[in-house]
Amino acid sequence: MSVATVPFKMKPLCGAVIALALLVTFPAQAAEDKARITAETDIQPVVTLTDQESQAISLAAGRILLHTDNARMAIAAKDKKTAMEEIKQGLTLVKLVERSLPKYKVTTKITTGDMTYRDEDEVSKRFVTVFNEQFIDDVIAPVVQAKAKSRTLKGRHGHKSAKSHFFEDYSVWRQAAMKLNIVMADNALNLAKDELEKGNLDNADLALALLQAEGVVFEFDEVELPLIEAADDLKLAQLELSEGKTDQAQATLKRASDNLKKYERITGETRAKDVRELQKEIDKLSKSLAKGDHSENALDKAGKKIASYWERVVKWFK
Repeated sequence: MSVATVPFKMKPLCGAVIALALLVTFPAQAAEDKARITAETDIQPVVTLTDQESQAISLAAGRILLHTDNARMAIAAKDKKTAMEEIKQGLTLVKLVERSLPKYKVTTKITTGDMTYRDEDEVSKRFVTVFNEQFIDDVIAPVVQAKAKSRTLKGRHGHKSAKSHFFEDYSVWRQAAMKLNIVMADNALNLAKDELEKGNLDNADLALALLQAEGVVFEFDEVELPLIEAADDLKLAQLELSEGKTDQAQATLKRASDNLKKYERITGETRAKDVRELQKEIDKLSKSLAKGDHSENALDKAGKKIASYWERVVKWFK
């Protein structure tokens, strides 16, 4: 991995390891009164990021995936020159990210009797949160499609295949935290570059597809997912009413109600009571829109009600 010169060895470190306690002591083998061997690990931040720097890295990660998909499209069109340009752009971004990632000094000490082992490593995060400054589907759709195809192929070889409709529902993935394995991005893009230079377009495409399918992970809270959808639906319904689109607003309110019903089934009983009450209010408003006054004043009042529903929903987020 390309990094700035530092006085310690550089290795990737996943976020879960960084989240460990800063000082962990444990016995490798216990004696009756004293451990015969002990180990200590101390993790200290060396380089941290400002919010602005974190956003810049996330934006770079999103563009790495955009260049990856652009390269695949160029390969499909047998446009080797454009594909190579896209891959090189992606590699430039990978280097920028690698040089800017937060770094941690890990000190390991292992002792037995009068003998002590001590070593220091400087490590960086492996996964980077992805942010796309354009429409999010520009990044999500190609990745989800690659994951779906990968699992379809696995299913043909006796492995369990995910349900296709789950992968086709981009709204599910849109609510997730999308993270790029920057080490895998480096390896995959370099492999694609090498294969392209040899004229092996299919192999280059395979390396890029692997990055999309295996180099990106999605993290989301399944409990809050329908709540997120309901909040989005309420905002959309409010916008539709402001534009006088009452039919669309009614359909959107129904979706919000359905999502709240899903949330009710997986949340605690105390919260479920409040969810049911809000769901009834939404259904009542939807019915009144179907038969009632569609004057500007009436729609304005309905819009304010929906805004209050949205405020109640967002308070339920953890």
